[in-house]
Amino acid sequence: MNPTLIISGIQATLRAAQAGAQLYGEHARDRKVFLPDLELPEGSRAAQLVVFLKDKPQLAGTASAFSVIWDAENRELKSTKPELVDAAYTVMLQHKAKQQLLDKGKEENEAKFEADMLASGRMVEQWREERQPPNAFVRMALTLTDIGLEFIQADPTLFGIGSRGEKMIVAFANSMSALIPDDVSAFGSKTNFADRVLGIFLRAGLGSLAGNANIVLKNEDIAGLIKGVTKPMVDALPESIADQMRYRELVDALAGPCAEAAFALLAEDTERFFGKDFADDKALGVVTSALFEEIQRTTHDGTIVDVFNEQGLIRMYQAGLRVAVERPALFLGDDPSAEAELFRKLLSGSAATLRAHPHFKGPIGTSLAAMVLEVVGENATVLFKFDPGEPWENVAEIAMQQVISGLSTALENLDEDGTPKGALKAFSDRQLLELARIILQQAAQTPGMLGVKESELQAVIGGIAKAMAADDNLLLSSDEWIKIAGVAAEKAAANPGRLFGLSVSADDPGQALALSVIQSVLKVAGETWTQKGRAGQSVLFGKTLEKVLEASLEALAGNVAAAVKQPEVVDRFLERLKDRSVAAPEKFGSDAMLNVFRGLIGNVLATGKLPTEDEIEAILFAKEA
Repeated sequence: MNPTLIISGIQATLRAAQAGAQLYGEHARDRKVFLPDLELPEGSRAAQLVVFLKDKPQLAGTASAFSVIWDAENRELKSTKPELVDAAYTVMLQHKAKQQLLDKGKEENEAKFEADMLASGRMVEQWREERQPPNAFVRMALTLTDIGLEFIQADPTLFGIGSRGEKMIVAFANSMSALIPDDVSAFGSKTNFADRVLGIFLRAGLGSLAGNANIVLKNEDIAGLIKGVTKPMVDALPESIADQMRYRELVDALAGPCAEAAFALLAEDTERFFGKDFADDKALGVVTSALFEEIQRTTHDGTIVDVFNEQGLIRMYQAGLRVAVERPALFLGDDPSAEAELFRKLLSGSAATLRAHPHFKGPIGTSLAAMVLEVVGENATVLFKFDPGEPWENVAEIAMQQVISGLSTALENLDEDGTPKGALKAFSDRQLLELARIILQQAAQTPGMLGVKESELQAVIGGIAKAMAADDNLLLSSDEWIKIAGVAAEKAAANPGRLFGLSVSADDPGQALALSVIQSVLKVAGETWTQKGRAGQSVLFGKTLEKVLEASLEALAGNVAAAVKQPEVVDRFLERLKDRSVAAPEKFGSDAMLNVFRGLIGNVLATGKLPTEDEIEAILFAKEA
């Protein structure tokens, strides 16, 4: 089938509708809109061609569409293949339409242009009138046309000559062949299915245009989406009728959101993506194939749909697409099917991890899994430099296990009322996700901190979660804890095996140095708050407490020889400063306490000795000066 004919027919139909949308919508099915008064012979298109070429034999050699089908010697058609007949019939219509327009006084070039469009539009009308099932190309062309007409009725401004809507439909028409095999007869049951999926994607694309006036898609973008996203959905249609029914139900539920996710990714940052090709269609295909293969698999635990639910699957899919767009090389190995298998295992592994931790069932678990996928994908270049032989999917799966396991240890340690202990009870799902993202982002940028063989990630995130659980008096807000977590992750990354690797207890290897110091600070702050609250004149809460904890974590990057052996030295130092602020609040407020603490905590951790009054006064005097 000639794609130019199809595209011209679609354009002609849409432009006629856009010029008089209501008139076309009411009457297009009942009467000829294109060339309504054109006189044509009776009979089929093939019969009409024979009459035309016998009457005008001089034209038989003027167009290739005629010469390939007309036997001039025997004055008969060589073939009645629909695609050859349609191409020749369109040329016949163009000739008749042009002559009619010239007779009405049109200029030559103008008449030719209008005749081409009118003839193509008439062909679309002919296809729609025929009762026999159209071939795959015609079926898709009619689907694209009908969807365009729907959108014209809803928003005529989206269409017109050179409009974004028309360009998108033309781009879809140009890419239809990607869905149809060379041997069209082998398409079988996929014909209707491919047509349906293509329509779903076009609706999503036009919907994105209607909702965002700034989106401008290139033909290459559409081609990439159709080859990389639509085609894998069609190719995955099973052979058996029973499996097809189940798969069609899944696609009906997921194809629309998948299409919207792909177009949303395009719309998200035009400057970022449109300066280059949107994505390699093979990379997109790996992600899509993996998703639609995995959702068909059933184990004794059920399917990934049961774990993620439909919205969660779309969230995971969008995360995978984002990685495919930004890091296509991660999906472009020598064997695309093997790459799809790796990503499929990442999906199933993520589902298994969430099953093992019921606390993360639902949107929060899915968001965590998608976030890990995105962060590891974004930082894959650094990870590959550290361990070139380690597949990034394995790193992502292990990272998700460690993030969720680290958080679960604290979240599943509940108060008597069944809520998480300490500050964790005040965390929203959004804040919990941000906490994990900050720590993971730092870990992913640090070679050796994140990997399959060894990883500090779980120790860091688990240690911070335990520390937050110790904030029984809620002296810090959730956002303040997130900032502290960022400092802890940064310092842990810069000092391998120290903050959350050194233990201060022979009996409890999990009592890491950083955890012990944070708990010591919270203990001192909490004792005063519990006794008298703000009436006790303590300044150790909120921003001041946050900065004390940040200073403590920064100091752990230095000499901590004494602190490892006697972690209680931090308690004693802070108690002394707290007593000073209570005894002389007019001289020793929050700023003074912070200055002294920052200036002397390093020496306290190194020597285990508390500062003298002269040392404290020296810092205060220096600041005043």
